[in-house]
Amino acid sequence: MTDRPFEHELVVGTRDMGDSHVDNAVFPAYVARVRQAFLRETVPRFEAYDRHVARLELDYHAELFAGDRVTGTVEVADIGETSLTTEVTLACDGTRVAMGRTVLVVVDPASGDPTRVPDAWRAALE
Repeated sequence: MTDRPFEHELVVGTRDMGDSHVDNAVFPAYVARVRQAFLRETVPRFEAYDRHVARLELDYHAELFAGDRVTGTVEVADIGETSLTTEVTLACDGTRVAMGRTVLVVVDPASGDPTRVPDAWRAALE
């Protein structure tokens, strides 16, 4: 991978709003969208495996509002035997608004069982 982190831009929609700002329940979807874009672009045969979220941690730092442009960056924190951990930082105008850490388990779609992280994924992510 390059030294420059992966970036993906999102625009906050009015449907994401709670009473006055983006509802906290929407942030996991933002983290997932950024993470999915990263994996689609980075690992070969992305669609060949299912990826189940085993753990998601979110830290909220600032509010978001309709029309805000959010930049999500991704770093791979760890690659285990059957899982990988990503850290997604969401920022608006250079200010961090949230950080999500996700543990994904790679699953063989035919058996439904966890499977080893493919070597080609490891090579692309390390």
